[in-house]
Amino acid sequence: MWLRYLSSTLTTGVVMAFMYRKMIKKVIPAILAALTLSFSLAAYSSDAAQYKDGVYTGKGQGKEGEIEVSVSINDGKIANAEVVQNEDTEALMVGVVDNVVPELLETQDIDKVDAVTGATMSSQGVIEAIRQALEQAKK
Repeated sequence: MWLRYLSSTLTTGVVMAFMYRKMIKKVIPAILAALTLSFSLAAYSSDAAQYKDGVYTGKGQGKEGEIEVSVSINDGKIANAEVVQNEDTEALMVGVVDNVVPELLETQDIDKVDAVTGATMSSQGVIEAIRQALEQAKK
């Protein structure tokens, strides 16, 4: 009698362990996927509206002198940036603006914008000015 009970208990234990193992294999990936999604959404929502709407100005140092930019924020995102005043060579500034502004609008992150080769100091001045304007716009 006790042998039958022991055999039945062991069989039940083995079946339960097998079922538990199968369940874990399905549950853990689902939990990891849910956690990944929630962290992604949290990161997106914190970046999505990080700025107050308005127009902000900033200044930076270019190759030949001071550069002033104007940055527009709409719906918490960078909508536009333009050079208002500068003392650098116009040909250099056109190249800088044509590269820096689209990259800024695409990435929405001034830290991901690269300086333009051949116009490094002017680029850095524009980037510095935009960074200053964005600091004013932070919530």
